[in-house]
Amino acid sequence: MAKVLPLFPAVPEPDRFDDFWREYPKKVGKPLARTKFLAIINGGIRTRTLDKDSGQYVEIELSATAEEIIAGAKRYVDSQIDRNTYRLKDGGKYIPDPSRWLNSGRWMDE
Repeated sequence: MAKVLPLFPAVPEPDRFDDFWREYPKKVGKPLARTKFLAIINGGIRTRTLDKDSGQYVEIELSATAEEIIAGAKRYVDSQIDRNTYRLKDGGKYIPDPSRWLNSGRWMDE
């Protein structure tokens, strides 16, 4: 049986990771964050995340454009700014590592 190829093969998105990295406030684990970011924007990933209510891991599928992730990072940073001091709340100590933020699909938060 002949293999059917798509008419328009998927073209990977340009690497916009550096744009994401500039926006995200916690600068740790860059290689892992880059790997997660690129996987999510280039076809998506299946991963697990902890459901804190049940204590169980839940499998999720994540897919987004670079623009969606970067816009979500901007919203997240904005939500973490103390409007009285214009600094990160609690000095940023509760901000998750970028790879964890990506792995949890946090760009979709409102």
